[in-house]
Amino acid sequence: MSRVPGHVLVIDDQEHVLVRVSNALRSVGVEVVVTSQTVGAARFLRGCELVLLDYHMPGLDGAAVLASLREAAAKMDDRPQFYLYTSDSNAAKDWQAAGFDGILANKGDDEHMVLQVQAALRGRRLRQARRSKAPFET
Repeated sequence: MSRVPGHVLVIDDQEHVLVRVSNALRSVGVEVVVTSQTVGAARFLRGCELVLLDYHMPGLDGAAVLASLREAAAKMDDRPQFYLYTSDSNAAKDWQAAGFDGILANKGDDEHMVLQVQAALRGRRLRQARRSKAPFET
């Protein structure tokens, strides 16, 4: 697999998922921060390009955590993208309505997840490059 460096935050209540995802992403050069804490996760957003967020967590569901993170990110110049990371087909159906930028619906398939994260990071950088170009002047 090619390397696409980036900075990713992973929020999931299951420690084994955090370890597995972290190891898979780090193996391709991605800087990863993981947390099982939904409250206070916004402190990890600075410099983050992509957030992978589980939907089913104790206390707050993914939609509530996403709303909190989006509120914190609104004050940032360089906002991350927020992706739902789930294997729940019901949650997956409503990812856009819940406010996510994308979805990784094959939770547990690390190879697929790595490829999707790399694609999301490349896409984000392309969109940023297009936005940063000044209009052509004659």
